[in-house]
Amino acid sequence: MKKASIRDVALHAGVSTATVSHVLNHTRFVAEDTREKVLNSIRDLDYSPDVIARSFKTGRRYLIGFIVPDIANEYYSIIIETIESIITKEEYKLVIANTKETKSREIENLRALGNGIVDGIIVASTLQSYAEMERIVPASVPMLFIDRALPGCPFSTITISNYSAVYSGVERLILDGHRKIGYITGLPYLSTTEERLDAYKDAMEAHGIPIEESFIRFGDSLRSDTANKMDELLDAGCTALVASNNVMADEVLFHMAERGIRVGKDVGLLGYNEGVRSQFNMRYIHHITQPAVDLGRTAGLQILNLLRDPQQPVRNTVLQAGFTPGQPKPNGDAL
Repeated sequence: MKKASIRDVALHAGVSTATVSHVLNHTRFVAEDTREKVLNSIRDLDYSPDVIARSFKTGRRYLIGFIVPDIANEYYSIIIETIESIITKEEYKLVIANTKETKSREIENLRALGNGIVDGIIVASTLQSYAEMERIVPASVPMLFIDRALPGCPFSTITISNYSAVYSGVERLILDGHRKIGYITGLPYLSTTEERLDAYKDAMEAHGIPIEESFIRFGDSLRSDTANKMDELLDAGCTALVASNNVMADEVLFHMAERGIRVGKDVGLLGYNEGVRSQFNMRYIHHITQPAVDLGRTAGLQILNLLRDPQQPVRNTVLQAGFTPGQPKPNGDAL
């Protein structure tokens, strides 16, 4: 069968080809009833626009790039799904680039995406400062930075403050009777690492507990080596642990179970809980939850606004993480 054309859609809907074009490209207001007729005709005729021709006409690819530090992290999976649900309403597609928390991969992906492939870029950066990418992406490409604050960044940001939640969680471990609290954290230069570590130290100091640097273990924000860091802290006499992101909390839980260590009974634990894991053992530990859906929704709407008007004023949006004490286990054991 011959592929339907924009003229076929116009005839089927009883409108002009210009009206169909305005509906597809969002270039002019179209009354809702007319818009529905056009959309129904597009569905009935199984019409798909010529992407290349459309790109030449509008100057857009209808693609948005997203630089993600760890696509296997459920926190970022939630953000990806939410952004997609927002931008697809405007017929944009999301192009994912996974850096695996590696600076060189981020630079390579930024260079590729900034070379005219996408209309705009969302970045959750692993770099130490904006200066490391300043000359890679052309200034004409709209960019939005999320999750991590990048020093010197001149673009809008959407981040989540974890300070209050981490402070409350560490304080709860202290009130549970723990004094030797080990801390497993991510890459030391990330803004998220710095804020969470500050909250841990402040809570300890507020309760008169000296900070022991040997109780702090820096990692790569991924799963690798988490088990070794957990063993080192337990061997050092720690009776409670803080795992400062969700993938490390998962690893700690898994390796505790593997070693026969009872969480909340043998060792206290403060971790991060994202997505469906609240149905499992995470609900029995003290945990922090970040508003990943809200972040994704805000990011999706904001990147669309930036594409409509790249000259918008810079906005720095800060959402808040929450702390939830662990639930008692059904058998009455601690946490």
